[in-house]
Amino acid sequence: MDENKKPVVNVSKKAFITAVIVLLAFMAVATVLTYVLPKGEFSSIIVDGETKVDYNLFILDETSSGINIFKAIFSPVLIFATDGFLQPLMLMIFLMCISAVFQIMSDCGGMTAIVSRIVNRFKTKRYVFIGVMIGVFMLLGSLFGLFEEVLVLLPMVLTVCVSLGFSPAVAFCVCTLATGFGFSVALTNPFTLIYASNIIGATPTKGLLFRIITFVIFYAIVFLFTYLTSKKDRLSASATLTGEDSAAAPTLAEVEITGDKKTFITYTVFLSLVFVSIITFSSISALRDLSTPLLAAVFLIFGVTAGIIVFGVKNTFASFLRGVVAVLPAMIMVCLAFAIKFILTEGKVLDTITHYITTAVAGKNQFTTVIIIFAIILVLEFFISSSTAKAVFVMGVLAGVMESGALALSKELLVLIYVFSDGFTNMLFPTSPVLLIGLSMTGQDYVGWLKKSKFLFLITFAVVILLLLLAMAIGY
Repeated sequence: MDENKKPVVNVSKKAFITAVIVLLAFMAVATVLTYVLPKGEFSSIIVDGETKVDYNLFILDETSSGINIFKAIFSPVLIFATDGFLQPLMLMIFLMCISAVFQIMSDCGGMTAIVSRIVNRFKTKRYVFIGVMIGVFMLLGSLFGLFEEVLVLLPMVLTVCVSLGFSPAVAFCVCTLATGFGFSVALTNPFTLIYASNIIGATPTKGLLFRIITFVIFYAIVFLFTYLTSKKDRLSASATLTGEDSAAAPTLAEVEITGDKKTFITYTVFLSLVFVSIITFSSISALRDLSTPLLAAVFLIFGVTAGIIVFGVKNTFASFLRGVVAVLPAMIMVCLAFAIKFILTEGKVLDTITHYITTAVAGKNQFTTVIIIFAIILVLEFFISSSTAKAVFVMGVLAGVMESGALALSKELLVLIYVFSDGFTNMLFPTSPVLLIGLSMTGQDYVGWLKKSKFLFLITFAVVILLLLLAMAIGY
C-alpha cells in the first residue's frame, strides 16, 4: 500500500466495535448498581482553608435514588460538565495531536526515512531490538511514571516491528505492555511510589534493592511473553500493520535505506525533542501534572513545523486533517471509559463501594491484611484509573487506619502494595483508555487480548502475591 494512503493511527472496525460493546456493558452494570447499592458519600473537612475529603467519615444517603436514566445514557457527553472534565479532554487532545503529527510524518516519508535505517541496523538482530526496547520502555514507566505519553511512540514502534517481520501484537508488547509493567514495578515512579510515600510518610528510597530485583523479574516475564507472541504471531511477507489489508510489508532482505537526508535529519531532531520533553516534563515536579498538555503542545508545534519543512504547508494541512479523522474512534472510547466512573459517582455508590471494602481490613492478621488491601486497590483500579486520585484516597485511608493501630504493616510495605495494585491492571481492565487505544492502534480487540494474555496475568498476580509475602517476611 502507498504510504500516504494508510492512516497511521488505524483503529480497526473489529477492535472498535468490541471495545464499544464491552464499555457499554459496563456502563449498564454501573447504572444498575446505582439502584441496587446503598447511597452515600464521604464527609469533607477544611484544612488550612482548603476543603478536603474526610475518608474516615462516611454518611449514608437514604433519600437518593439511582442515577437518572438520561444522565446514564448521555454520560459520555456529560463527563465534560463535571469538575474532572480536563482529564478526558486533555487525553483526547493529546491523541489528536499524536495521530495528526504521525500522519504528516508518514505521508511525507519521514517514517520511512527513519524506519528503514533502524531496520537495517537490527535486521540480523531482531530479538536484540526487542530486548532493548522492552528495557527502555519499562524504564520510562518505572523511573518517570510514563504511560499515556508512550502512545506517541507506538506508531513508530509498530512500523519498525512489522518491517522487522514481527506482528503488530509484538509492537504492542514492546511499547505499551512494557511501559505498563514498568509503571507497575516502580523504582522512582513519581505518580505512584513518590506520591503515595509522601501521603503516608514513607521513605521512597527504602527497599530499592528489592524493587530492582522485582524489575528484573518482570522484565524477564515481559520479554518471554513477547518472544512467545512473536513465535505464535509470525507474519508472512504479505502481513500489514493492521492485519486487515492485503498489501505486503517489506521483508528484511528487501529493506533499503530510503528517504532523503533532509527528511531524515528533520524527523530525527523532532523525535529527539519529543523524547527530551517526555523526560523533562516527568522529572520536574512543577511540570509533572501538566505533562500531557505540554507534550501535546510540543508535538503539535514541532511536528507541524517539521512537516512544513519537508512537505509544504498545503500537504501538511491535508495530512493533519486525515490524522484527526483517523483518531475519532479512539476519542469515542475515551468518553465511554470515563462515563463509567461518572455514572457511579453521580449515582452516589462509588464512595459506598470503597467504604465497605476498606473497612474489611480492620482486625485481620498481616497475611490477610496484605491480600485484602491488594484486592481493594484492584477493585478501585477498575473504576478510578488515575494513579494520583487513588493515592489520595487509598493512602489517606490507610494512614488513618494505621494511626488507629489497626494495621501492623510498615508504611513502605503499604506503598509497595499500592504500587503493585495500581499498574498491572492498566493492561487488563477495559476501563483503561490507553489499553483500548493501544490495542486498536495495533489491530487487536479487547476480547482477543484477554484470551492471549490470560496466562500472563495469572503468572503476574501469582508472582506479585509471592513478592508481597516475601517483602512482609523480610521486614520490607
